[in-house]
Amino acid sequence: MIGERIFFNWPFLQEGLVVAVSDSLLKYEKLPTTPNAPARVTSTSHGERWQMKAERIERHYSTRYGVILGDIELLLHIRPLKGLKQSASGAFIKNYAEGSNNEIEQAVQMCLGTGISEDPRYQEREASSLAEEFPEGSTIFLLEESAYGTVGKVSSTTKSTLSADLDVYPSDNSENNDFRAIVIGRKSSDYYSFYNAANLARITTLALAKIASSFLVITSDGAKSNLGLSLKFDAKGLKVIGYSQKSESGKWDYSQKTIDLVKEYKTKFPEVFHVLDYKSNGMIPASEIFTGPDMDADTKVREIRKWLQTKGVLDFEPVPLICDKLTKETIAEIESLADKIVKKKSSVGPKEIIITDIHRQAVLKPSQAIYRLQDQRFALGDRVIMVQDSGSVPLAVKGVVVGLYEESIDVVWDVPIMLGGTLGGCCSQYRGSTVEFNTCLNLSDPQFIFSTKPKTSPHPRNEVPLFRPQYGARTAIQTVVGQAPVARLRAATQPNPSAYAPNSPNGRGEPLRPGQSFQWPNSPHAASTQSGGAYVPPHLHGGRGGAQGGFVPEHSGRGGFQFNGDRGRGSPMSWRGRDFGGRTTGRGSYLR
Repeated sequence: MIGERIFFNWPFLQEGLVVAVSDSLLKYEKLPTTPNAPARVTSTSHGERWQMKAERIERHYSTRYGVILGDIELLLHIRPLKGLKQSASGAFIKNYAEGSNNEIEQAVQMCLGTGISEDPRYQEREASSLAEEFPEGSTIFLLEESAYGTVGKVSSTTKSTLSADLDVYPSDNSENNDFRAIVIGRKSSDYYSFYNAANLARITTLALAKIASSFLVITSDGAKSNLGLSLKFDAKGLKVIGYSQKSESGKWDYSQKTIDLVKEYKTKFPEVFHVLDYKSNGMIPASEIFTGPDMDADTKVREIRKWLQTKGVLDFEPVPLICDKLTKETIAEIESLADKIVKKKSSVGPKEIIITDIHRQAVLKPSQAIYRLQDQRFALGDRVIMVQDSGSVPLAVKGVVVGLYEESIDVVWDVPIMLGGTLGGCCSQYRGSTVEFNTCLNLSDPQFIFSTKPKTSPHPRNEVPLFRPQYGARTAIQTVVGQAPVARLRAATQPNPSAYAPNSPNGRGEPLRPGQSFQWPNSPHAASTQSGGAYVPPHLHGGRGGAQGGFVPEHSGRGGFQFNGDRGRGSPMSWRGRDFGGRTTGRGSYLR
């Protein structure tokens, strides 16, 4: 069952993919046990909340639909179907939600293996031919690195490639950098921590926390009125762009505009701030705030509400914490630059070029945008182009991202559009609109580049022969110059000039001086060694001691003969060694 599709949420069936099965003790899912190995079904223990989830599902169907499920013994972990996505070959395949956060747990009794009537919009289908998918004269967008996002028309198609006529403006790349420079160089809003902001506003941190959120009071008729600024919402995770934000430490920060607004609020209505430090978090009657003999509490509340409206507080739009938006001044600079670019292009005109041998993956059709542009990333100041042929924005119109939200972006377009707006008074009339992520192609951050050039292959490594160890002694042989050694035998090598001289008085030898030749004392073959012969004395390939490797007179190194009686390695009087017939010898010492 794991890895198979299923229909869940009876009676309103929805398709999904089963990724795990769990019971009251274990959870079974497919996981790779070792690297580069196929996934296998493994079991892991889970928390004690499984029974609570099963009871909640049973209670939901019993009270909502009047269905008795009985005992729930298994729960299916299902990832719902999001839609279709287009693969590189052009085929449409199903796209399921990713991540454990998107998993839905459902009782096995409420799931079906097959659907009676499946939605034809989400059925997988094979790729069609290029001639059918890209007829001559159809509009496409090139995804190659040289002209990413350039709009063109299909001129001809073959079995595997197509040709297109493109209208190219040489200044497109520099435009993207110019818009990004405006966003980078914008005047950033100064945010202060809640403690510093309270000090600048001359109030306590508790008073700032209350007045920056909702502060409800009750009038004489029992109505509730919010006298707070509504700049932050902890429970909902919302903020007001330009006034409040949450730092990485989880604390609230406030801008200079918030501090100025609080100061003015305190100056006009000080009675409100007198009770912020002493009253509880509950709702307060207005009569306890405005206690003066000549004060009408209800009139004061209406006066405060009217002042908040004139300051635009009632029109603040709370957005999620991850959202961001450019200021009105920065958007005005972007509009001014866009007007100059449009005016310049209208006087110069595009450059027409023809590109042949274009692969299917290197072009984007407007109807493919919702399938291929999923999970696209955007940032403030990114240059975008409209690639969807349906909606409120005409095809191939360019713009700049000025606002980021969870599932949409605010864009200021280069030219006015019929159904455009002002984005809440931030831009000119008919210049702004809010669109979804998969309707625009990001030109500043290309994420779907198709390269026609193959990647550079890595530098080939030198072939190293397989190491095969050989046990036993390796005989040193004399070989003729230029002749390869016999198999399983090695040729004798010349002595290393940097070796240690054996007749050094230091005991272990010292390095040879420049120009000094290597000679073994009292060796009949010293002349041949000096003349470059290949002879190697037998004791070079023997053991460490004289008995195994051969005795060399006057050799004071390891295995050499020493005439003094000092205790040490190689000495006849050394206590380290073997006992042969009561005589104690050192390691490799000479027996007399």
